[in-house]
Amino acid sequence: MCALKKHRFTLIAMGFCILILLLLILFIRGTSRQRSHMELPDDSAALPGGEEELDSSASLSIVEITPETVQQAVATMTRPAAYVRTVRITTHWSGGSRTVDVQTAVREPYTRMDVQTAGGSTRHLLTDGERTCIWYDEEREWAEFPSGDFTEDEEQRILTYEDLLELPTEEIVAAVYRDYKDLSCICVLTAADKEGYDTAYWISVDTGLLVAAITRQDGETVYEMESLTMDTAVDESRFLLPDGSALA
Repeated sequence: MCALKKHRFTLIAMGFCILILLLLILFIRGTSRQRSHMELPDDSAALPGGEEELDSSASLSIVEITPETVQQAVATMTRPAAYVRTVRITTHWSGGSRTVDVQTAVREPYTRMDVQTAGGSTRHLLTDGERTCIWYDEEREWAEFPSGDFTEDEEQRILTYEDLLELPTEEIVAAVYRDYKDLSCICVLTAADKEGYDTAYWISVDTGLLVAAITRQDGETVYEMESLTMDTAVDESRFLLPDGSALA
């Protein structure tokens, strides 16, 4: 009788151990699945100065971004049909630098830009994509010429995010989601060209606009661009010529 009880006890103990083992296996597998979703690649080391210099942090996204997929993601982005914003551009050279503010107003098909010149005056530029008018300060007369290959971003000396679409994939060395000063962005870093220039772009995922860019030559910053705010309420008077007439 005692032997039978001992045998039953042994079977119960073995069953309990097997149950504990199964629960432990299920727990480990569940934990492994959670970790596989939570772990994010650390690409900040590939960006200028790392994450600390960029003043950025990882941002959640529903679309995976890699150097191989970023061009497809950027291709789906469009700019607002109407907006106004100020772009600050700083150019660095050996022994000095210069900062220029460019105010841009857009309402398709018109673009108006007010650009500071080195002499302290303001150059006004108004274009409809076919004709471009330029005047300075409070002048009432303007010069008009065909727009040709003029684009808003070239006038501001800003590389466009569309330029990324033309890059060979192998020239993109990093593409990640990063917050730039609380703005959710796609950050892209290009490989250095034969002259040692590489560029990092921050493109807003909300507006599709380029909000920041840094160009370096051999590790030294030579160009910085930043535009953190945008307003979609644009006054129609911004797109009038100095005499109050429309560019028609």
